[in-house]
Amino acid sequence: MTIQNTKENWQATHNGVTIDVSMDIQVHPCKSKFIVLIIPGVDGSVDGYDNKYIHMAEKIVKEQHKAVVRISNDFISSFHWEDNTKHALEYIDDNALDICKNSDYTIEIIAHSAGASVAAWIAHSYPKIHNMILINCAAKLQPERILDGLSKYKGLATVVYGSKDPSLDFIKQLPSGTHHKIIERADHFFSGSSLADFINLVDLLKEDS
Repeated sequence: MTIQNTKENWQATHNGVTIDVSMDIQVHPCKSKFIVLIIPGVDGSVDGYDNKYIHMAEKIVKEQHKAVVRISNDFISSFHWEDNTKHALEYIDDNALDICKNSDYTIEIIAHSAGASVAAWIAHSYPKIHNMILINCAAKLQPERILDGLSKYKGLATVVYGSKDPSLDFIKQLPSGTHHKIIERADHFFSGSSLADFINLVDLLKEDS
């Protein structure tokens, strides 16, 4: 199916200061009970380096027959880390019938870096989220919130780190029972030959199909 492009616009306010914000959204529709939300790291584009998020989405639609929503993740301010993800979840809720032809849908998340941290913070507040792949979660971004969020989250989650990621040791602090996976030789951005490993992490969602 044809990729659907849109842009969400809103205003973010803190301490009386209001700024205009926008977020790119691209939808890969598919008749399914699953919608996979792909969240880049901070300032990540909707397509990603070398179109990696497009490749992930196409692989999910083709092999798992799930709908996919990709977003950009522009930095708003240190007070608004969650805004993009929350607006993406609202967008999915408002447009589920167009995205997956199903009002009784389940959300799965693939998120990287700061995007993974924020997903860990808030997923427990969204009952429709029931599987997450959190890649190179930025451990310095309010680590206590990451751990608290994961401990409250009742769905499935796999925390993935490249063996060369600076936050690798954060695995030792994860709540008991949290699944984790280490990708050898991969750095924070899964550079070079590790890019294929990054794209293939979508296979971790297959258990839910």
